[in-house]
Amino acid sequence: MVDQTAAEAKEKYIKVMGEELGTQYAELWQELAQLNIRWLEFIELYGTKKSRIELMNRSTGHFFRMVQDCLWEGLMLHIARLTDRPVSFGRTNLTLHNLPALIPDVALKRKLEALCLDATNKTKFARDWRNRHIAHRDLDLALGTTAKPLPAVEIRQVNDALGCFTEILNSIAGPYLHSTTSFKHGVRLHGAIELLYLLDDGHALQAERRRRLDAGDYSPELSEANDV
Repeated sequence: MVDQTAAEAKEKYIKVMGEELGTQYAELWQELAQLNIRWLEFIELYGTKKSRIELMNRSTGHFFRMVQDCLWEGLMLHIARLTDRPVSFGRTNLTLHNLPALIPDVALKRKLEALCLDATNKTKFARDWRNRHIAHRDLDLALGTTAKPLPAVEIRQVNDALGCFTEILNSIAGPYLHSTTSFKHGVRLHGAIELLYLLDDGHALQAERRRRLDAGDYSPELSEANDV
């Protein structure tokens, strides 16, 4: 079976759902797929094993801390965007909250409205991070004078939010497409896990090089610098 391209899938959604719903569903599907992939990569690096943190710290700790901060802030922005209001500051947004108004079936519309409200409640942490730290820099928070720190976010909270997003899209996919999507099993090639294995191999090779040098082995390949 040949996988559909994003354009082919969008065309299918429009044919089944109509122009407005099909177009926005297609774009939100892509958004959620990418968000889940980025979250899974973040967890591979920073939320799976203490030994992985230690490996990154032994390699280039400061760099991987920058990567962590950038990935985290990107995730918070992405989650907040998907739960934005349909219109803000006179501009229309691509958001999950657009979907209920595009559904003619009253029962499904009400179900989606309830799910979107649940999604908004479950993602307050992301909007707080965006509003006071990422999109804007709250002065009291920056100066340390505020009594309200940024919320600590648990892995479970992000998983719950993404699960709610998935339920929203699958509530539409079920009756219209007679199928659902498990976004947390997205294909990731050449990602974080491969990088971690390369780092581990690099440390092993470096240790072997030092052992040979300490033993008096001054072979030319041991002294040649790598061309990076």
